[in-house]
Amino acid sequence: MLPVIDQPFEHAMMPIPDHDCHAREDFIVNLKLYLSDFVYPFDELVYEKRVKPLFVKENKREPKDCDEVHKLMMKDNFTQFWSCIARNMQEMLWDNQIEIAEKNQQRMEKYSSEIKKTFIGSLSLNPEFKTPKYIESIDIHAMPGGYQTTLGDNDIISGAVYDRGAYYYTKGYAGRWGEGGGTAILDTIKSYYPKFSPKRILDVGCAIGWTSTPFADAYPEAEIFAIDVGASILRYGHARANSLGKKINFLQQSGEHIEFPDCHFDLVISGGVFHETSKKGSVNMIKEMYRVLKSNGICMNYDIPYGGDYSLHSQFMLNWDSYYNAEPFWRQWTSMERSEFMEMGGFKKSSVIDVWADRDHEGNFKLFDHPFDDIHTNAKGGIGRVQFFGAQRN
Repeated sequence: MLPVIDQPFEHAMMPIPDHDCHAREDFIVNLKLYLSDFVYPFDELVYEKRVKPLFVKENKREPKDCDEVHKLMMKDNFTQFWSCIARNMQEMLWDNQIEIAEKNQQRMEKYSSEIKKTFIGSLSLNPEFKTPKYIESIDIHAMPGGYQTTLGDNDIISGAVYDRGAYYYTKGYAGRWGEGGGTAILDTIKSYYPKFSPKRILDVGCAIGWTSTPFADAYPEAEIFAIDVGASILRYGHARANSLGKKINFLQQSGEHIEFPDCHFDLVISGGVFHETSKKGSVNMIKEMYRVLKSNGICMNYDIPYGGDYSLHSQFMLNWDSYYNAEPFWRQWTSMERSEFMEMGGFKKSSVIDVWADRDHEGNFKLFDHPFDDIHTNAKGGIGRVQFFGAQRN
């Protein structure tokens, strides 16, 4: 039996669907759940019982890597069938969310404009900002316009589409406030650094502030800054934070060129950013995150997991999005071992924390010290499972 996925919690900026749009949301999320629980796991059986034996018989060896497995599986009717459904389902999801956002556009833009008179926190946009080419040229995860598109001076559509769309894309795994990832970063910090109490915090690649706002409650005396590249998504994020009574300072900046002094922050965080960034961009970002961090400050991140400990078939499932869901940098990210990546930024490899986590349909995370727990023995397409990694700067 599939779980019931509630709508995300309403706030003043949340686009609200009419009956038909919500029915489509329910259809899409239930189809996603059905694929995850009753279709994806059987792909491994198809590989072990049909695809791999035939390959071994013809080649006198087993497949050597996940790329070879990928080529084999995409020739099989079973994998082709669910792949076609998954891609079409993603396009349906975004088309539906765009319709919902456009129907709510006037109300949301009015609220966003009105808070300028009595806003909490701040919003700083740069009309001369140049979006990195690797972001500008791709509609990441097949979301039309991606994060960066801005349609006018008061535009908030990208943020509105993301708020509901990402919630349903993750099948509720983000939590009804969308803050499950940010809360889990907090839990990880408190688990490994129980006495840590930051006074100045930076969220790199904040999108609409899902990872930022939990820190306003956890550290009410701290200054919180959140940066991203899109004016529209930041405008929405600022209005959303205001509607929740959270004081966040949103700024239009690139994580590759953080416009703050050296050793400025006690805590630097990111959530799901690196897999949507080029390899060069990711390395530049972690170097910048290290630069702006104070001595003894903490950098903590979460993202899709490193795939090196997975079976070849699980690696194929984990990397499906890189080929068919407009996630061109996903594959390179799953190939980078986290402590080595952190070392590229300047952190000591021996100090890197590296933990795995699974989450339920309410956004609650449970941490593990190994890739899979006893219940979830395969990747299920990589959905749900994430990895937390970070270090303290010496």
